[in-house]
Amino acid sequence: MIGITDRIEGVLAQFLSPAVRKSVIDCGVRQARVDRDSMREADLRRLLVEVKRGVQLFVRDQVQLERCVSQLNELDYAAPAPREILVDVRTEEDVLRARSAGRELCIEQMVSDVLLTKIVTAISELGRNIVRYAGSGEISVRSIMSPQRAIEICAKDQGPGITNLAEILSGKYRSRHGMGAGLRGTKALMDEFDIQTGPGKGTVVTVRKLLG
Repeated sequence: MIGITDRIEGVLAQFLSPAVRKSVIDCGVRQARVDRDSMREADLRRLLVEVKRGVQLFVRDQVQLERCVSQLNELDYAAPAPREILVDVRTEEDVLRARSAGRELCIEQMVSDVLLTKIVTAISELGRNIVRYAGSGEISVRSIMSPQRAIEICAKDQGPGITNLAEILSGKYRSRHGMGAGLRGTKALMDEFDIQTGPGKGTVVTVRKLLG
């Protein structure tokens, strides 16, 4: 991988000034903790994730941003593959881990700050519902490439289930912990929302945010 930073700089030269692109690459190298002269494929992936994060701060035009990211992805031969991260959820710390997983996938997909905030907020709401009402469960976060790019979140638990789902989603019910607001808020944040639940059956909530 010798010379990869030169190739990255060649891409960034089309979109950033010399001083800014040097700063983006130097910061990426530090954050990814890689050696410029002896990078392996895994090192390259980490570096590109950090460089994309930096690019997002300076390239504000969405069309230009997408062009830049596309060209950077061409340097990473494994970039097109979708990914899924599974997190067991029992505590608030696990909820934070699930949020981090969502943030990581969003950065890889160069999701805008607005959409990223909505996605990690939905993960928080679903994770806290698991901790408060079921005690344990799992959250999977995955990137989807077709038929339309999206981030999908699936929260599963084997808790008591929800007996008054229609009342909760209509806004007529709210527990003292705010579960009704959490589910309704998640539904409002996402583009697709599905929930499977019932007394003694646990709950599975699957949501997607389309990335355009």
